[in-house]
Amino acid sequence: MTDLLSPTPKLAKITSADIRAGMSKRWAAPEYAIMWEVSNATGGGAKRYADAVIMSLWPSRGLELHGVEIKISRSDWRREAADPSKAEAIARFCDRWYIHTAPGVIDDLSDVPPAWGLREFDGRAWKTIREAEKNNPEPITRSFLAALLRRADETMRLMIDEATREARDRQAEEMQRFRETRSKEIDEAAARRTAHLENASKNIGLFEAAFGKDFSTNWGVDHAAVGRAARALSECGSRNYGNLAKRLRAAADEIDAIASLVDAPATSEGSNNG
Repeated sequence: MTDLLSPTPKLAKITSADIRAGMSKRWAAPEYAIMWEVSNATGGGAKRYADAVIMSLWPSRGLELHGVEIKISRSDWRREAADPSKAEAIARFCDRWYIHTAPGVIDDLSDVPPAWGLREFDGRAWKTIREAEKNNPEPITRSFLAALLRRADETMRLMIDEATREARDRQAEEMQRFRETRSKEIDEAAARRTAHLENASKNIGLFEAAFGKDFSTNWGVDHAAVGRAARALSECGSRNYGNLAKRLRAAADEIDAIASLVDAPATSEGSNNG
């Protein structure tokens, strides 16, 4: 059960950047377009800035232009409330005018001009304290249009730069992954080749130890002949050395028999015929 006497935990301090981020999510494309730090004109005619101007892009929303001032402290709000006429440099072109604040910045709603709206952002959600009244805006002048288009162009350039940077980062990551994969493949191939050479070197060492010479540098050795002999012995061994020994003994016995016949002394009958 919740302890009713426990104090309500305080939210983290809301900054202007937090409110801007919240606005970017709440009034997002394609339904809305937001331009930041919009002046009443360009060049020397710029006297007043609105923190943001929001344009509704869907006819169902009325295609309204809303001006916004962001206030994150009471002192900042008091300066604004002391001379609300300063906002008219831009508010006169807007259908509605809003103050966006952190919770509790404006503790007395009577300080807010009657036509202005008030919204609070706590870092998670927006709360409309009072809707702004619909104004009868003046036609947009070329000076104010130039200021709007300048901010729209800057926003577009920032979006392009961000997209370019993200694409470049993705390309760099893909190249790094390719290099890492290729390096791993090369290392694995080198390891397999090294293991093969080490195994071959070991086998050559065993062969040389059995051969009794430095087989690899002995100029008097017919390496091809030795290889063929080794292969023949290996193939014979695969068929059973015991059977081979029997055949060799039988062949030796036959050779001995033939040799004994050849070497036997001539008989007397043979001598008489001579």
